Parts: sequence; structure tokens; C-alpha cells
Amino acid sequence: MHKRIITLLCAASVVLSAPVMAKMHLRPDAPARYEVQKGDTLWHISGKYLYSPWQWPQLWNANRNQIRNPQQIYPGQVLILGNVNGQPRLQIDTTSIPTIKLQPRIHNLSSGYGISTINVDFYRLFMQSPQVMTKDQLRKAPKLVSGPDNRMMYGAGDRVYADRSLEPGRYLVFRLDQEIRDPDTHKSLGQLVRFNGQVVTLPVQNSALKERDEQDKKALPDDEYYTRKNAFIKLPTQTAQPLTVTSAVSEISDGDYLLKMTDEDKPFQIMPHAPDTQIKAKIVGILDGIVEAGPFQTVVLNAGTAQGIDKGTVLSLYKKSRQLKKGLRPDKSSDHGVLRYLSIPAEEVGMALVYRVSDNLSSAIILDARTNINVGDLAMNPGHDLDDVTVNR
Repeated sequence: MHKRIITLLCAASVVLSAPVMAKMHLRPDAPARYEVQKGDTLWHISGKYLYSPWQWPQLWNANRNQIRNPQQIYPGQVLILGNVNGQPRLQIDTTSIPTIKLQPRIHNLSSGYGISTINVDFYRLFMQSPQVMTKDQLRKAPKLVSGPDNRMMYGAGDRVYADRSLEPGRYLVFRLDQEIRDPDTHKSLGQLVRFNGQVVTLPVQNSALKERDEQDKKALPDDEYYTRKNAFIKLPTQTAQPLTVTSAVSEISDGDYLLKMTDEDKPFQIMPHAPDTQIKAKIVGILDGIVEAGPFQTVVLNAGTAQGIDKGTVLSLYKKSRQLKKGLRPDKSSDHGVLRYLSIPAEEVGMALVYRVSDNLSSAIILDARTNINVGDLAMNPGHDLDDVTVNR
């Protein structure tokens, strides 16, 4: 009996840990040839061929680990539906490459495609998206302390100042939003912050540091000098870092935090893909603090890299299973009946694409929703529609 139980547990473990490999299902009306139109996206084009547009990397035979694709896709090009090893593949008809007139403007080349992946303003989405910061990170983060004309709010083009010297470069401006706690354990998952703009450092000269005498150099840190309050009192002083606000999606004000930008802060390099493992996460927050969300809004999930989620992961959203009272069942061992319940399976109600991820949290944009998405709804691998999934064992 013991061996049988162990065998069953091992089998269950294999089933739960095995990744769900979704097959591509070609639409019966998929066009053999399609001319790319202005305003098309890879998601929109793939929807003409597949029931699951998020599988477009498979349709294009694109390598998820190599985002850039040498074949640029532009309006006017003709796509041909072919077959490679029994799998549908889209290819560009090289005999019908259009002439493309380039104009001086800013191009987003990070995706490697001449058309967008999906029809979303990723820059604004990213700037308004939440990110998790620890208390230690917030304690060490620089802050804005002043701006022009004693104003309280700043916008693009304004010169502002940080509370310390900074490395040259671009910085994201953010402010605190809310603390996120796991709905089951009530453990703090971190402090959500919201980005509201970008600033860039300005070069500054510091003659005061150069004028320090040897005694001051020994007594003070490298970035401080003395200023005098009066003839008897001298104060350790640090030069504020001047910056220029380059963009603002909402008001920027004194007390906002700064975060140095890196290549990881560019959200455009996203290749949609199914999770490599079984994911069972919950929506623990919705952007703007509302309790319901719809298409192209951001939700926060209580799962991240530690659970197998990375940037580009596509998850289905589900209303979790619910229990209804079915009635009393006679119990031979007592005079009382046993109350029985009926479980209504989980229902798939939408789909989301992860575009920012940390250890135990991730931000995802809702791409499709057939009903309102709420805090507490599940985010799991596609393919669990009408699956009686337990939430808490």
C-alpha cells in the first residue's frame, strides 16, 4: 500500500511539473497569401492564421532567445503560408518586396520588425506600470528635492535637482503606490511603485570642492565641502545634482524617487511564449488601485522568476472554481446528514502578456478579456478552461 501511494505521488508530481506545450491550430480560412497593411501587428496577422495569436513566434519559426529578426516585415510585403516538417510557417514572398521611403523620425528597432508586435503604446504602459521595491532599495534611492520657481509640480523641459551626486545618464522618476501582500499567506511581497517620468543628468562644475584645504579634505567625504552659516559655524555641504525632465506621463514633484535606467528597463524586446512550467498565480493588484480591469490594463501577479515566469510569458486568466451547496447526504454513522457541495470549474475569461518581472511578482498587460478581471482571479497556463482547479489544497 505504501509503495502504491508513493508511486501515485510521483506520477502526480510529474504531471504537475510538466510544461504545457500548446499545439498550433490553423484556422480553416487562413489565407494562402496576405499583403501586410498599414497598422497591422504581428498579433493581428497571426490571428488570421491561428486560433491563439500569441503563438506567432512558432508560426514565424522565430527564436525566442534571439529577438531580432533579419527579415523586416513592412506594409506592402506579401506573406505566403507554407509547411515545414508538418507545421504551418509564414514566409515573406521575396519577389514582392515593396519600396520603402524612409523619413527622418524615431524608429523603434528593438523588436527587429518593421511592424509592432501588438497594438499597445509600450512606452506609456511601461512608465505607468508598477514595479516592486524593497525597503532597503527605497532607503538608498536618491530623491528629487527642488525645481524652478519654487513650484510643486514639474514637467518636460524643467530643470530639477536630486539630493546627491549621481552617475551620468538617464533616470526613471517614480513614487510609492501601495504595499502588496499575498492573498493567501498575507506576507508582504514588496512595495509597488509607479513610474511617472524620465530625467537626464546635466554636467555640473564644482569649484567649491576644488577650494577645500587639506584639513577639510581629511575631515569630509570626497563629495562634501564646508559652507559658513556665520563666522563661527560651518556646515558640511553637498552639491545637488542638476537634471532635466525629458518626459512626464504624470506630474513630477519633490520627494519622488530616482532609479538609474539600464537596458533591462526597455520593455519593447518581448517575444510571446507559453510558460516552461506549470504556473498557478493570482492577480494581487490592478493599476490605478481599481478592483476591476479590462483589455490593455496592467495587473500584478504574485509569481515571478522564482516560479518560472519571465518577460514575454503568456498566461490565461481564469475565474476560479466556486462551490455550491448541493444538499444533505445521509450518514450511517450518525443521526445527522453530511452537507455536500458541487464545484463549478474554473472559466477562462482572458489572456495576459507579462512585460515586467521580479523574483516573486510580475506585471502583465491584459490582451483579451471576455468579462471583468478582478483581484483574486487566477493566472495559469493556457488550456485550463472548465478545469476544476483547486486554489488552496
